Amino acid sequence: MKNRVDFLTIVTAICVAAYVAIMLDHVADVDLGFSGEQIRNTAVIAASVMAMLMAIDFFGKKSSKTDQPR
Repeated sequence: MKNRVDFLTIVTAICVAAYVAIMLDHVADVDLGFSGEQIRNTAVIAASVMAMLMAIDFFGKKSSKTDQPR
């Protein structure tokens, strides 16, 4: 069985992530009182960490496939 992700799953994931980001921005701004600059800096740091972890996972899987004996 192939591990395929269809278009609907990708669109749904993007929409849910955007909705969660909007809710978190509202809570941080209105309820917690953070400034726009604080929210922006935290978002950039979080996105950088997530991108690094995804890159490590992607390249780790790719290099482990080439290290296996044939």
